[in-house]
Amino acid sequence: MIVKFDEYKSVLCLHGDLPDHKFFQKIQLPIIAADGAANSLAAMGIMPHMIIGDLDSVRQDLLVDGKFIKLGDQNSSDFEKALNYLGNNNFLPSIILGMNGGYMDHVLNNINIFAQTNSIFLGENILGLMLMGTHLFNLKIGTKLSLFGIPKCRITTEGLKWNLSMKELAFPGFNSCFNRTTLGNVHIRITSGTALLIIYTSTIVDAGL
Repeated sequence: MIVKFDEYKSVLCLHGDLPDHKFFQKIQLPIIAADGAANSLAAMGIMPHMIIGDLDSVRQDLLVDGKFIKLGDQNSSDFEKALNYLGNNNFLPSIILGMNGGYMDHVLNNINIFAQTNSIFLGENILGLMLMGTHLFNLKIGTKLSLFGIPKCRITTEGLKWNLSMKELAFPGFNSCFNRTTLGNVHIRITSGTALLIIYTSTIVDAGL
């Protein structure tokens, strides 16, 4: 694995696309559902440790045994409410699921919120994490990845098809999208700011290969 799941303290499920039940059987961590995500979990026979949000989307029959917290504040999203719960209960960092399902504005807002955490997100064939400092990743040659400055960073890479040398990435601005690994060991050094790294965890065949 690219990351070690035992470094994380919980799984946070958002109301987007979730993996199948086998994933949850493999990872023995407390599962927190943001509102309607509890419906998808229930369909797989999984009851979360806690359901959090304004609870306008969740099935009412799932709100049992005190395993829910209703927070009606409309100035924050269910994602933010769940993150506050995780922080207050020593459940961070977390593995976040369901970020990339739903409408485009929801996805962008999810990324905006995620960028302020020290967690990771998993989607169908993708892994996302925020980076500062120096990192070494062991990846298959030809792995597809993208790097974004969030909101900006200065970055140097080794082991990519299109390497960056003290390049400023910014959102909006220049970013390295759909890059490829050419070496098994990829070095990423960020001398200022923060970068979002998105790695495709399965082989993607396209014109960039």
